[in-house]
Parts: sequence; structure tokens; C-alpha cells
Amino acid sequence: MVSSSKTRQVRKVRLGDHLCLPFSSDDEQREVLTTYIVDGLARGERVIYYADQTAPDMIGSWLADSGVETGRMVDEGRLEIRPINNNYLFDGRFEPDVVITTLWVEVRQARDAGYPGLRISGEMTSDLRPVADERALVDFEHRLARAFHSRELAAICQYDQRVFDPSAVTGMIACHPQVVQIDPLHDDHRMRIVPTYLPRGLKIIGNIDVMTVGAFTTTLRLANRWPVQNLHLNLSELEFIDVAGVRAIVHAAADLAPGRHLVIEQLAPGLRKVFEVVGWDRTPGLRFTDEAEGVGT
Repeated sequence: MVSSSKTRQVRKVRLGDHLCLPFSSDDEQREVLTTYIVDGLARGERVIYYADQTAPDMIGSWLADSGVETGRMVDEGRLEIRPINNNYLFDGRFEPDVVITTLWVEVRQARDAGYPGLRISGEMTSDLRPVADERALVDFEHRLARAFHSRELAAICQYDQRVFDPSAVTGMIACHPQVVQIDPLHDDHRMRIVPTYLPRGLKIIGNIDVMTVGAFTTTLRLANRWPVQNLHLNLSELEFIDVAGVRAIVHAAADLAPGRHLVIEQLAPGLRKVFEVVGWDRTPGLRFTDEAEGVGT
């Protein structure tokens, strides 16, 4: 778990940021990187994506789904999607100094072309692992970090937690000032709703009451359209829920197609009693984590 002081919402990324994205879900990678690229293009920055495990056509489809004319952006030189092995590996070797020098050439070229800066992201995954051990990658990240004082470069280094050992991911996170994450779907002084990916769902932080139940209900309806069998609702940091909030959850569960479930996770015993008082805990389509074995994800 990364503390909130060590996280940066992706829409708040600016030139000069050197951030880490440790991910374990294709959905999380897609949502964070799509937002990052779209935001950079909207700011007039040049964007380069160094792809490894993700096919360039797939990245193009991410952007197209967000309304980006990928072909035009590429033709105009504003966006480039490159294989990482052609840009990070030289004669089969990982050469950190060469990579960093090459990046600074790209920064200078972007500046000379009139861009305010360069926004990059690289999938630090399978092509690098056989030729660059953890020590080499840590050394590279530390050298790269020293380059961000110029405020002409922003970078998100992607580490797939399904590929690297947990200790290696921890080491890579430590090389970065902050971890990047997707923006909350709702955030005010009373309630914050954050997407979760393993399992797919929502985490609710704060209070569901008369002031927030409208936003909560709207977000639940949108999440119910996600193409997953079950939607998980993490309530570990829920402080209060009133009857209107419980009713919103019950209605969301009842609206699910047969075979799908709304799975409530880590609800405090005292708050669960609110469901039990009128029997709403027995609503079809509604499950609690202590009942959810065999339900699936």
C-alpha cells in the first residue's frame, strides 16, 4: 500500500514529474495511460509511448475510444508509439547513459519544434528483464530522476507487477517521488469514490448521506455497465451510511442481470446492521465478502 502523500492523480501530472505506475491489471494500465496521453496532447505537448507487451494498434484503440484521432496525431508528429527494444536496447544490451542521452535529444527536438515539453511513458517489462537486472534498472531510474529539474520532460515508468517480483517493484517505486493513479470518479469534502482493479469495482471513502447519495447512485449506475461479472464495493474506509445510501446499493444490486453480483467488501459490523434491520442483506444480486466464496470475480 502506497500512502496518499506518495500518490499523484494522473490528471495532475505536469512537466517535471517522474512517476511510477505499478499495475496488476490491464484495465488500470489502459485507463491511467490513456488519460495521461490524452491530457498531454490537450496541453500541446509531444508524447512518445515506448511499447513492449502492448501492441501499438491496441494503444491506438485506447486513444480512439477517448476521441483522439490517433492517425492524425502521429502524422503531425505530436504522438509516436515506438517498440521499447528499438530505443532502450543497443546491440542487445541495456545502456542507461545512451537511453538518457537519447531522451534529451528528444526533449531538445520537441522544444525546437515549438512544443512546451515532452511527455513519455515506457513499459519496463519483458524485453528489458533478460538484459537489465534490478540493479541496472534502479541505476537507470536514479539517473533519469536527476534530469527532471528542467521542467521540459514528464515520464511515467510502467512496471507490471505480474512480471516483476514484489521486492523489485518496491525498489522501483522507491526510485520515484510518487506513484501515479487514476483520478477519483467523485471527490468532495464528504465522499471520495476511487476505481479499483483487482477485483474490479469501487472504493468508497467518507460518508454516504443526503449530501452525497446522488453522486454515489450515479457512479454505481455507471459502474454497473462495466463488462465484468461482479462489481466489488470496498467499504473499508466508509465512515457512515444512511438509509438512502443502503437503498442505493440495494437498487444497484437488484438491477444487475441474473448471475451478476454486487459484492460488498470490508463493511464494518455496525454498518452491516443497517442492511440487516429490514432484511436488505438478502437482496438478490447482493453479496458480502463472507458470503461470496464461489461467486467469482
